[in-house]
Amino acid sequence: MNLLKSFILCLVLNGSIHAQRTEKPNVILFLVDDLGYTDLGFTGSTFYETPNLDALARKGAFFDNAYAANPVCSPTRASILTGKYPSRIGLTNHSGSAGARGPKYQLEPPTVKGNMPINDLTLGEAFKKHGYATAHVGKWHLQAHHQKGNEHYPENHGFDLNIAGHKMGQPGSFLFPYQSKQHPSTNVPGLEDGKPGDYLTDVLTDHAIGFIEDKQDEPFFLNFWFYTVHTPLGAKPELLKKYQEKAKKMGLDKKKAHGVAVHDSFADSRQDNPTYAAMVESLDENVGRVIETLDKLNLRENTILLFCSDNGGLSTGSTPSSVTSILPNKAGKAWVYEGGIRVPLIIDAPILKQRGSTLNEPVVSTDFYPTLLDLAGLPLEPAQHLDGVSLQPLLDGKKKRLGREALYFHYPHYHHINSMGPSGAIRMGDYKLVIRYEDSSTELYNLSEDRGEQTNLAAQRLGMVKQMKKMFDQWINQTLSLMPTANLKYSGSKKQQNFYTPARDIKGKSAQSKPSKKDLPKAFIIGDSISIGYTPEVVASLQDQVFVSRAKANCGDTIRGLAALDDWLGNTDWDVIHFNWGLHDLCYRSEKSKIVGNRDKVNGQQSVPLNQYIQNLEKLVARLKKSGAKLIWATTTKVPNGEPGRHAGDEIKYNQAAKKIMIKHGIAINDLHKLSSSIDASFFRKPGDVHFTPQGSSLLGKQVTAQIRQILSQN
Repeated sequence: MNLLKSFILCLVLNGSIHAQRTEKPNVILFLVDDLGYTDLGFTGSTFYETPNLDALARKGAFFDNAYAANPVCSPTRASILTGKYPSRIGLTNHSGSAGARGPKYQLEPPTVKGNMPINDLTLGEAFKKHGYATAHVGKWHLQAHHQKGNEHYPENHGFDLNIAGHKMGQPGSFLFPYQSKQHPSTNVPGLEDGKPGDYLTDVLTDHAIGFIEDKQDEPFFLNFWFYTVHTPLGAKPELLKKYQEKAKKMGLDKKKAHGVAVHDSFADSRQDNPTYAAMVESLDENVGRVIETLDKLNLRENTILLFCSDNGGLSTGSTPSSVTSILPNKAGKAWVYEGGIRVPLIIDAPILKQRGSTLNEPVVSTDFYPTLLDLAGLPLEPAQHLDGVSLQPLLDGKKKRLGREALYFHYPHYHHINSMGPSGAIRMGDYKLVIRYEDSSTELYNLSEDRGEQTNLAAQRLGMVKQMKKMFDQWINQTLSLMPTANLKYSGSKKQQNFYTPARDIKGKSAQSKPSKKDLPKAFIIGDSISIGYTPEVVASLQDQVFVSRAKANCGDTIRGLAALDDWLGNTDWDVIHFNWGLHDLCYRSEKSKIVGNRDKVNGQQSVPLNQYIQNLEKLVARLKKSGAKLIWATTTKVPNGEPGRHAGDEIKYNQAAKKIMIKHGIAINDLHKLSSSIDASFFRKPGDVHFTPQGSSLLGKQVTAQIRQILSQN
């Protein structure tokens, strides 16, 4: 009888414990490092394989307009744990570093705090306050690199257990012992008991599963932040072999893809890296292992899962080939274009009404804090998550919109993979305004129609630009966000800042042939605003015949050419290069002049005198010849009388000197000066202006097209 009573009591207690457990769901937050939006099967990848994440998206809810609060890692991580925009807490860059700075940078970036405020109630502390067991597994990167000790490690921010989290942002290696001889500070701590052949992503998952099994009878919050897919790239040999063979079968190993120009950088245009693909599969496999463990322990239906990336994929650089491609999203990590901040977000929770749904409302990583508390049935912390909004109303179907005015992004730093420099953005509804801090230039895009941010509407929607810029400025002030300041030690050429391009021609900077399946010859255009104006005509005329691209800049004078030529050319094997310098070399400028470009032929100094121009041009020609491309020199177009910074006739002297150099080197000459001198004055934009009307630019473009065709036809 006593045995029976004991058995019944055990059942009652067991049921009581189970009932208590169901009141507090478990929470797992998966965060991946540098995973691009299109790096998953269900978001469009045909090279990478992610069956487990695809299945999770079908079971949960996918947010198609989800954003990281910052285009680099540490700030976004801080936004998740604090519910605040990174700039509100002074953490706008990684590692406690202000990033690149010095005399060659026009702006001085603001100082950066490398740590979260110690008095903030982190997400880990919020769950711990309500009786949750908490663990952090994987990358942390929320203590400044220069700071010693572990004051700001996970164990001091609300996590009972810390596995492999420290102040560095990448592992020494993905293979045991996860160390680097060159960069010993990146050696992953706490995993010394492994063996040769162990793979970091697998081992971290082993620890995560161990925590789940150990805490299966109490509510837990697992903060699982993978080191993958960050560099240094490293894959398991068997998976690497699999994707090397897959790349061959898909024909991805035969020829490098063309990069897509973004400012003075390139974005990778194709997913074809076998090592990266293998890393993505390992990530997917290990997310699957965690979910399988939840199923085995009958915890899946009482567990909230959130999966996201900390910023966009590593897809840009000075050459066309990078690590991954996230097209159609523009640019990538470290940029405030969509490629840098738009990320894949999946949430699976017991309260979901419509599984497999895609939600289009714009959301941001600051929302994770209140959302996870809300989904767990815990009280919110509105004084803490100031910039976060709970997404539960979207998930349970009660709302389709959050009613939020806008989302804000602020990256006031230089980064080596971003040639745009310090910048910010605001998204309001379907519209997004991008602001470049160096020159205050703006770009406006309708993301519902132009996800790739290709059509700048700023000139057409001046009222909207003004409204959104005002909102952005107010937000900067309200959040006490720090802006970059003028660099008083800047030693770069100030002329470089004043290479003017008419607004109607600016789109020509990014003009480029559409991708083609054909193996086309490649032509590259280098030149000033005149060439920017005629490039679209050349692109259109040679579509499907020649792949045409250009330097994504007004190439200015020969001084700028010497500084930037290698970056413009990249690693592409160009068949033809059509180039020109001269119009900005012969220009007279004065810092006191208020005319566009500081032009002043009365009181100014000539930018590059003729003798210096000849020396510079000789150097540029020598470097261009090394490319192996066929070269075409374009003479400088006519300088009309009345031009405020140029003397009519100076271009003839510069052209004569340039022609001698080209003849000496056997370089073809495209005489655009002769053409521009023969056309009617109505083809110039206005009297005294060196720029052309669209019709005038088209005439020049037709002659450039003919020259490119002619030189390609020669053996």
